[in-house]
Amino acid sequence: MCVGCRGRANRTQLVRVVASSGPTGPVVEIDHRKTLPGRGAWLHPSADCVEAAVRRKALHRALRVDGITVDPDGLVASLITAGGGDQAEEQVAQDMSTP
Repeated sequence: MCVGCRGRANRTQLVRVVASSGPTGPVVEIDHRKTLPGRGAWLHPSADCVEAAVRRKALHRALRVDGITVDPDGLVASLITAGGGDQAEEQVAQDMSTP
């Protein structure tokens, strides 16, 4: 379930984020391989879901970490590239067959 829009989706359509230690305290980090230890939260790779999660403090509750730092703009950019979201281009394979 996406913590931003609270919509259900397949695991392949969501991006997992976790809390990690940063220089100024805990920060939100994208779990690209979906294997990092600790509690995770799932988000759609879209700006709307990230903004809703930050506005409702859903990441704080889902990750159960006090004083976590969330950079919404940086997180949106990272999520879109990690999840192949709205602005990502579709990659098409070339025909590699021999004539």
